[in-house]
Amino acid sequence: MKKLSGLMLMLWAVITILLAGCKKQETPADNPADTDTIKKETAASPIFTNALPSVDNGSYYDPWVIHIGGFYYYCGSDGGRLYITKSATLQNLLQQTKTYIFTPPAGTGYSSNLWAPELHYRGGHWYVYFAADNGNNDNHRMYVLEGGTNSGDPLAGGYAYKAKLTPATDRWAIDGHPFDYNGEQYFVWSGWEGTTNVSQYLYIAKMSNPYTITGERVEISRPDYAWEKVGTPTVNEGPTSLISGSTVNIIYSASGSWTNDYCLGRITCTNGNLMVKSSWVKQSTAAFSRFGNVYGPGHASFVKSPDNIQWWIVYHAANSDGSGWDRRIMTQQFAWDGDIPYFGIPIEKGIPIPSPSVGTAYAMPIANGTYRIKSKVTSQCVDVPSGSSTPGEQIQQYTDNGNIAQKWVFTSLGNGYYKIKSAASNLCLDNAGGSLSAGNILIQWTDNNNIAQQWRVQDMGNGYFKLINRRSLFALNVPQSNQTPGTKLEQWFENQYDAELWQIVP
Repeated sequence: MKKLSGLMLMLWAVITILLAGCKKQETPADNPADTDTIKKETAASPIFTNALPSVDNGSYYDPWVIHIGGFYYYCGSDGGRLYITKSATLQNLLQQTKTYIFTPPAGTGYSSNLWAPELHYRGGHWYVYFAADNGNNDNHRMYVLEGGTNSGDPLAGGYAYKAKLTPATDRWAIDGHPFDYNGEQYFVWSGWEGTTNVSQYLYIAKMSNPYTITGERVEISRPDYAWEKVGTPTVNEGPTSLISGSTVNIIYSASGSWTNDYCLGRITCTNGNLMVKSSWVKQSTAAFSRFGNVYGPGHASFVKSPDNIQWWIVYHAANSDGSGWDRRIMTQQFAWDGDIPYFGIPIEKGIPIPSPSVGTAYAMPIANGTYRIKSKVTSQCVDVPSGSSTPGEQIQQYTDNGNIAQKWVFTSLGNGYYKIKSAASNLCLDNAGGSLSAGNILIQWTDNNNIAQQWRVQDMGNGYFKLINRRSLFALNVPQSNQTPGTKLEQWFENQYDAELWQIVP
């Protein structure tokens, strides 16, 4: 269901912004005419905090973001009109002027309650898919606008009503999402099984073109687990595809969107039989759920960084504990485990985050080479005890002594991550067992090309970095800022404390 209508931290963030803002950046402009605009916007600091600032500080929901021609575009609704904003930087996308693309005429089935628009280029045109009704929620259905033909600019040309989208069984429908797979077009959405609001299920149907559904709908998910059943009616909604190779993942929202427990789930099809419910396997636990001061994270879209290296999730969350449909837009990086996306834990509001990378200076901020990794909070180094060559040896911090046991070889993998090997043992810095638990002690282990041995190096400004494990999306951390030499190092939730900040020095 949808809606109808720390002082020190701030000071630290401001200082970081001013320092980091001096960093030279590369620009990803695909359209030479836009180069100056992109340079101007990407010259801003690479550090931001969630929630994303907006021009009106109002409620935003159901975010749909794409990246085309060097710019990010946000397609949104104010309930009665649809609009698009444009920005060279993801973190500033809601601060841009809204270009209103559609105000429906009165007296139609799509005149009111316009929800969850999605912007897609398909079959030679831009299309906007949205849900709407005639003022009565029971009559919500899916509709589509048709726009211009310039694949590099969704704002080149106007938008006009094109069609109603409905399968043979015409029932309540919202949150429609089109995608292509194996040469065929599909449409997924959230709907009622019957004509009353008992529960929202996910349905799929085939399309004969970007504005026509053909045949009957097939249910592919309904609320099954307790984490999907918070609130009444029970809800599965907001489906979005993430396709890798022959694997189709549908990321969807579960539980009531008005509750703190709104969250994301995942169903996956690997056999190509998308129109058969048994082909879809549901993850038994939530894929992304509330944490700390982030309540009700849901209705996500997915986009890459300007340099096409990093993956980012964009979602809405409640503005505060219990605020329900008063929501703000959040974003952070996520990772892949093979063909399966992994979102980790929501990074809390107010935590400094480097913005999407615009080139190797951001995605891979240090050159390949041998370095010491020195803690800001203790001035001690990441160390292999006694230079041991034993796989499984727990990694510690120890007084900086210039010993080879404190030297680490960083090798960029070209995908935004590094492999980090001990110069003493030639073993990799490893998230032991690929653990997804905060507090897991880190080890050295034989090089096995596992993503538990891949680390994202995040430039946090002023000469300090975070090291984020690809498997867990947790940061290298000194437990409780312990000053004792020999303290074993762990992975932990990203936060604003110095225990996660490291110098990477020769």
